[in-house]
Amino acid sequence: MNEQHTNHTKIALLLVWALALIAGAGLLGTSSAYAGSWMEVSCVNPSQSAAPSEGWSSFAAGGGYGSNNGTACGPGSPMYAILSTDAAVGVGSAETLQYTPPGGSTLIGGSIDVSMYADGGGFNASGTAVAYTPNYAYDGSDVFFQCASGLTPCANGTNDFAGVLGIPSGRGGNLYLSAGCGGASGYACNSGGSEGAWSLVRLWWANLLLSNEATPSASGFGGTLLSPNAAGTADLTLNAADPGGPGVYLVIVQIDGKTVYSGTPNTNGGKCAAVGTSGSALMFDYSQPCRTSESVDLPINTTTLPNGQHTLKVLVQDAAGNSAVGYDGTISTKQPSNNSLGALPGPGTTAGSPTPAAVANGATASRTARLNLGVKHRITRTYSHRAFRAAGRLLDGQGHPIAGATLDVLQQVNGSSTMAVIGHAKTRANGTFAAAVPGGPNRTVEIAYRAFSTDASYASTARIAEAVNAGVKLTVSPRRTGAEGTITLSEHVLGPVPAQGVAVELLVHYRGRWEPFRVPQTDSRGRFEVVYQFQGGVGHFPFRALVLGGQTGFPFAHGESRAVNVTTN
Repeated sequence: MNEQHTNHTKIALLLVWALALIAGAGLLGTSSAYAGSWMEVSCVNPSQSAAPSEGWSSFAAGGGYGSNNGTACGPGSPMYAILSTDAAVGVGSAETLQYTPPGGSTLIGGSIDVSMYADGGGFNASGTAVAYTPNYAYDGSDVFFQCASGLTPCANGTNDFAGVLGIPSGRGGNLYLSAGCGGASGYACNSGGSEGAWSLVRLWWANLLLSNEATPSASGFGGTLLSPNAAGTADLTLNAADPGGPGVYLVIVQIDGKTVYSGTPNTNGGKCAAVGTSGSALMFDYSQPCRTSESVDLPINTTTLPNGQHTLKVLVQDAAGNSAVGYDGTISTKQPSNNSLGALPGPGTTAGSPTPAAVANGATASRTARLNLGVKHRITRTYSHRAFRAAGRLLDGQGHPIAGATLDVLQQVNGSSTMAVIGHAKTRANGTFAAAVPGGPNRTVEIAYRAFSTDASYASTARIAEAVNAGVKLTVSPRRTGAEGTITLSEHVLGPVPAQGVAVELLVHYRGRWEPFRVPQTDSRGRFEVVYQFQGGVGHFPFRALVLGGQTGFPFAHGESRAVNVTTN
């Protein structure tokens, strides 16, 4: 038996038992979502927009020069863990990515898109690319997929794999993706390899299914809706909470069994907006998508209710679909004979003072009006095209156009708790309108109609969630240099940048992929400068800069610069 065959046999004895325990497992497992489940998205949303990488961390053990890991990611830019061929690494060395579920939630399934390479090795040593859950332990209870040099290939006659893996359902714990060197103690991975690595793991995106058993609640009910003979647009106040859960997602108000309000009381700076669904589970980009407690003040239109007694039910639902009834009782309504809200005595007035006249907003003003938009309710714009026009139509409760009405255009910047008026629009004779929305960052834009001048709240609103890609300008000088020459990369991140700056990922296109090599921080003006030296490479090398969305104080989505080509000779 030759030495190479003996080497592979010894490695097989060390590793093959783990494969035997997990043999037969499907690459793309499916986990059924159920009540009390939600999904955290990493790197790429279902719409292909950028998602953050909350919950991910990394650690290293014994890797040599060039070995590294990184959890920054976005479309076309994966997380990675690499044992580099720049230096030999001993058995037991590893670079590892780790996902830890948020407190109160348990990992129960999901799927990940990965590339795994394990082509390096050595005498009594083998490159390994391994996926574990729930523990970081090399055994049949925790390893659910692996590639390893010297063992049965992962796919296509190689030790590599690229595709979607199903996360085993119901295990709990954490998720680990590790590039390592396995084998007998005292030996090293020092030969072979691919992609510049003894072993390498890339994570392109992850959909992580979580269960949560929190029970939301509501308390402290008040407001004019609960007063005898409520009239007009009455307010309902309450405190909603979801301790230990992913947060308050919906408050639902039902009168006489009919839903009169259903909405998210606070979008939490856009974090509490679902980016998609998987089965019955809502998908979010953040570990704590919605606020765990919220003071809620809702305008409830009672003008369509007959005078008399009605049933009132209030439900609270969290982001995992857990729900609870917070209020189940009765109210009474009685509208003024002229069907006008009027004005109650207040500071500077006395009972019997004249009531301000209610001026109608539009030819056939209606408190049951509805706004129909001709644009999607969720849009993504580039930085240079962030301004847009929101067209639509205003109709009364019977479907007739309301002409000559003035509409407010408001915005709430992600991360802000206030909605501010930024413009106005007017309806035409057929009720249509086109509202010019000036440029801004990630935000919620609202088109709103107030039926009468004395109304305390809007009769109808329509919202658009706008994601704006960060503006990034990359300059490289010189554009031509020697094989060991240096270049300077300068960048300007546009838009309001927080005082601490923002992190920018620099990438070079090498060996068929965009490879990250530096993550500098800009100053408060959004600028930075980095010097890069080539290590003997000859040819054309495109460079690009990425800014990931979701950074603290930076209300923009993922953005990237144009590619800048550098030639070495």
